[in-house]
Amino acid sequence: MSDLLEAALAPLRQHPTLQAGDRVLAAMSGGVDSSVMAALLHRAGYDVVGVSMQLFDKKGISASDSKCCTLDDFQDARRVAYEVGFPHYVMDFETRFRETVIEGFIQGYLKGETPSPCIWCNQHLKFSSLLERAESLKAPFVATGHYATISQAQGLWHLLKAADASKDQSYFLFHHTQTTLARSLFPLAHLTKLQVRQVGKELGLHLAEKAESQEICFVTQDRYDAFLEAEGRDPQRGEGEIRHLDGRLLGRHLGYWRHTVGQRKGLGVAHSEPLYVIRTDPATNTVWVGSDSDLQGRDLVARELSWVLGAPTSPLSCQARIRSRAPEAEALVIPLPDGRVQVSFAEPQRAIAPGQAVVFYMDGEVLGGGWIDGRLL
Repeated sequence: MSDLLEAALAPLRQHPTLQAGDRVLAAMSGGVDSSVMAALLHRAGYDVVGVSMQLFDKKGISASDSKCCTLDDFQDARRVAYEVGFPHYVMDFETRFRETVIEGFIQGYLKGETPSPCIWCNQHLKFSSLLERAESLKAPFVATGHYATISQAQGLWHLLKAADASKDQSYFLFHHTQTTLARSLFPLAHLTKLQVRQVGKELGLHLAEKAESQEICFVTQDRYDAFLEAEGRDPQRGEGEIRHLDGRLLGRHLGYWRHTVGQRKGLGVAHSEPLYVIRTDPATNTVWVGSDSDLQGRDLVARELSWVLGAPTSPLSCQARIRSRAPEAEALVIPLPDGRVQVSFAEPQRAIAPGQAVVFYMDGEVLGGGWIDGRLL
């Protein structure tokens, strides 16, 4: 066994509650990460059951437009399971996915927000519905190919960043609780993407070099407006006004829901300086624009908070991230009487967008997070 493979297996064998022979439900998308994850668990001696989640009907969507979860992906997952030597099943979660993820995505745009469906999918499907299925199959654990770290100290579970900062996905997992962390496994936490591919080769997986999929799985050609139209859920309110923050009428648009905070391209407005979408107003079908400096803000309010180690009862100094690719910034989280929080940043943040998640960290550990209601002006 190579040093790399031994290093990849060591954290699994040192897990505080995972016992030899335990059954693990391995969520397999058919990609490299989830395939290596499942193969590692099997190599470490656990009773692996591979599961691919059927999330939505792809009829009428061409293979070139599909991002993941295609028939080919499921066949890749099944082939890995067959070659390695564990069972694989496809489970139908279409109803749950539509009710939570797709419907939430649609409603977010109609409310003038910028939704984050990948987080909802993790929360409501992989670490809720799939955990329920695991229990029915007498599997104590669910494992995924996420790049994040779970540890235990002094009787509490902790969620931390992955070893590979460029692949870290802890932002998308802020919803975890003590209960879900206790039953979740992230076997790739200590590996880089390059190492994952190398481990895949050592384990003899046929898809070790398979390309990654990074976009929203149910939206084709990255056209969110076209998806709403195809679903028959666009408001069909016709043209609306594009106004500068100073009140000037600058032009017309074809629907507020086609625009998101921070957008610059596609406004169709000539102006002496670059213009950006500052906010949208569904009630009046108005898109408000301004300069880059108008996008800067120090304060926001967030709702539907989730805390890994318990909610703070007093102002909390930490680092906060307002979108998945944004850097963390020093912030003060202030609990509000209505259950929301105000987040005040030490330095202005660019393009704070309602509907996105704000996630709180302290020295690389996820404290929790919530959904941005809006920026305080």
